[in-house]
Amino acid sequence: MSAPEQSCDLVMKGGITSGVVYPKAVVKLSHKYRFRNIGGTSAGAIAAVVTAAAEYGRADGGFEKIEALPKQLSATLLEKFQPRPELRPVFNLMLAVMSKSIAGTVLALLKGYAMPALAGLMPAVIVAIMIPLISHSIPATILAVLLFLFLLVLFPVATACFVAARDVARRLPGADYGLCNGMTQAYSPVGHPALTEWLADTIDLVAGHPTTGAPLGIRDLEMRGITVRTVTTDITSHRPYVLPMQNNLHYFSEREFRTLFPGRVVDAMLTVPKQGSTDLYPFKIENLPLVVLARMSLSFPALISAVPLYRNDYTLVGVDDEHKLVRCMFSDGGLSSNFPVHFFDQFLPSRPTFGISLGEYNPKREKPGTTGETRVVLPARATQGQLLPTRGFTGLIGFVFALFDSAKDWQDSLQSILAGYRERIVTVNLKTEEGGLNLEMPPARITQLTGFGEIAGDLINSDFDLNEHKWRRYLVEVRALEEMLRDFAAAYAEAPEPGSLSYAAIATEYSPSSYKELTEEERRVLRDRAEAIAALGEKFRASQPLDGFADHLPTSRSRIRSVARMDY
Repeated sequence: MSAPEQSCDLVMKGGITSGVVYPKAVVKLSHKYRFRNIGGTSAGAIAAVVTAAAEYGRADGGFEKIEALPKQLSATLLEKFQPRPELRPVFNLMLAVMSKSIAGTVLALLKGYAMPALAGLMPAVIVAIMIPLISHSIPATILAVLLFLFLLVLFPVATACFVAARDVARRLPGADYGLCNGMTQAYSPVGHPALTEWLADTIDLVAGHPTTGAPLGIRDLEMRGITVRTVTTDITSHRPYVLPMQNNLHYFSEREFRTLFPGRVVDAMLTVPKQGSTDLYPFKIENLPLVVLARMSLSFPALISAVPLYRNDYTLVGVDDEHKLVRCMFSDGGLSSNFPVHFFDQFLPSRPTFGISLGEYNPKREKPGTTGETRVVLPARATQGQLLPTRGFTGLIGFVFALFDSAKDWQDSLQSILAGYRERIVTVNLKTEEGGLNLEMPPARITQLTGFGEIAGDLINSDFDLNEHKWRRYLVEVRALEEMLRDFAAAYAEAPEPGSLSYAAIATEYSPSSYKELTEEERRVLRDRAEAIAALGEKFRASQPLDGFADHLPTSRSRIRSVARMDY
């Protein structure tokens, strides 16, 4: 397939198995656009690295290979999640709970913990033995039989539950808080790879890259003008990171990584000498394999284990260097940014950054007279998509999850409804039994979800208007920039507090205790830039504010502020 003249960037939301909507959406977009920058979180990270690989191998049929993935996934989705042997009973119990079948859950519990359940039968056996001894009357016999039946059910379930809870409490931390580590387990039949091994091979197959040597990496992509980014969350430092990282702080353990990635992936990462006598190697790698970017983003808590890296914590005082080394746990990127729609943004974009999001389907949002279900939405008109939909919840567990989702998603959610953003984001609305943690979706349902992805790609291709998008973005950014410049000018001209200097004096007269390497000439350059910015702001302050005709501008507002970068 030859590359189209138009290009785009693409960001995809996390959602575990909901990611099956992405392949056909990407294929549809590839007919009209060449992908330049691709990013995502969790399942969106898998889609991002595979899309990047397909763009890399476009001439070798990369996107045709992606088109075949949904059929493969519909038959093999569950086998991609292979729990550690000692945690298989917990995994099977989780699947049963997700099915919402009480009988199935009890059966999975008793099957997985048969010995504890048998031990729990002892009280019932004792009562059964005693029934002839205490059956001196019909009421006593009835009570004894009822007690027997009660104990026959209660104690086996209770003891099995106790051992299952103990397994989770004892074994999950040792497994880095994940039932599955992404690697194929010994009990799996030959030819049934688990998630990480399948993904490593799929990336190379789609790219037309050998699957027996060094895997496709970020440097390989950059040589063809392709960039890929994912998000991971360092829960030890309580912060997100964009991968690949731009700092030199972290190290990975060769031994630990060989339990998380195929050998050829780890071999390709051993590019510089290890640290002393340890097995730690710098994590900043020029050609970091794409599978690592995806795997570190999709460590969904409890389901897929976290990925450990190491760094020295120099904030520790009175501790020798050896004990400053801290094992940091990197978990799901969705914990901090599940839909990083801000990826690859420019104030005034020259090409679109499309977003594919995942929402909740609610039949109450169907317009009167609509036939069928509206599952895919692209708010192309200016009046669409200005409000966030409400998302109901029930019960205590629902309340806790709603709190959690609100805390982690609010920034992405607000960003996605801004004018200049919302018209480039297509949302696939799913039902509760679709995607998410539904690992046992039947093939027909997976096929239906991939079809929604195809509709999403078609909608963008047909309804997105780049000039209209640039117009709306222009209106939003000019207003936000003017507001920022007005504020800068006001602060620059403001009389200083007693005992402090004005910014003009700070620029060249202040004797700082930090960044003293700046020369007088360099400080004058900075002052001249600041004064030019302030002069422009003063010009705007002296003119009519844009708020004077705010009724004619987008109602959604943005504010420009300094935000810490996530890749450092």
